[in-house]
Amino acid sequence: MNKKRNRPRVIREPNISSDQNIISGEISSGGISIQGGDRHNINITQNFNAPSPTKDSPLTNETIETKPFEPKPILIPAGSFIMGTKKEDIKLLIEKFGGNEDKYKNETPEQEVSLPSYRIGKYPVTNQQYKEFIRQNPKTRISSIIWSGQMAPSEGFEDLPVAGATWYEAHAYCEWLGQITSRKYSLPNEAQWEKAFRGGKNYFYPWGDEFDATRCNQGQPGVAPVTKYPAQNEFGCFDLVGNVMQWTCTLWGIARGSPRPKYSYPWQDDGRNDSNDNPGILRVIRGSSMNQDLIGHRCSVRRGEDPGLTGVPGARYGFRVVINLS
Repeated sequence: MNKKRNRPRVIREPNISSDQNIISGEISSGGISIQGGDRHNINITQNFNAPSPTKDSPLTNETIETKPFEPKPILIPAGSFIMGTKKEDIKLLIEKFGGNEDKYKNETPEQEVSLPSYRIGKYPVTNQQYKEFIRQNPKTRISSIIWSGQMAPSEGFEDLPVAGATWYEAHAYCEWLGQITSRKYSLPNEAQWEKAFRGGKNYFYPWGDEFDATRCNQGQPGVAPVTKYPAQNEFGCFDLVGNVMQWTCTLWGIARGSPRPKYSYPWQDDGRNDSNDNPGILRVIRGSSMNQDLIGHRCSVRRGEDPGLTGVPGARYGFRVVINLS
């Protein structure tokens, strides 16, 4: 794609349905537990007591100390970014990838969104990091084919991203991590995810407007370690695309084809990021897997998925975490 696009200026302020049945869950106060089978029930102790960091808090430093099993969270500065797809770019996308305007309708309109600073996982959560959650919560299991129901990943798979997690399992992991670290961990909302994905730029892919096969695990026969490929953007985020798709906390609706009207763009913080709202509703999933076409690796691609599903072979679901600083 050699045509130039007029991109709005990105403002950065450093330092500051398918109508198929939905597997239902339950979120309330209590301990962390996940039940498998046809129904997923979760009881979660909410971590409302984690202290909110001040401007001078160590959590706002460029780097912070983490526990050995804690994902490394990098700082995303406060400020505005461009989210979604510009309507003028849809013609270019159709010329390059085919389809029609309906294929891109859920990504428009392009909008400027302002977010406070936050920290997001440099990598997706790995099997090694998730293993500690399993160890401390032995009744919890991961639905991954790699783990095959075991309490630990197979040897050699420790640095692979968790592949095959339901939204319920990913959410429970974040709640547990927040409790043992006294930090406000959660799944990212989709605006946080896309801002981190764009890395302060407004490209089609994390690194630029042209696809670069050396930057991700696209088209490979298996899931790769999170450090196999270089950082994908200037924020220093790895594995945003091309390995496993990743859950967010954002509500989508009940039909995969399009979000519920109240959750459509323009995006806003209007309750759509409530992890405790209707646990059976579809949640937004971001990123891309190793077997998706190039069109699926773009920054603005979004879809809704059943929170009780784990993905299919070659397109499993993983997740990364955020620390909310405000």
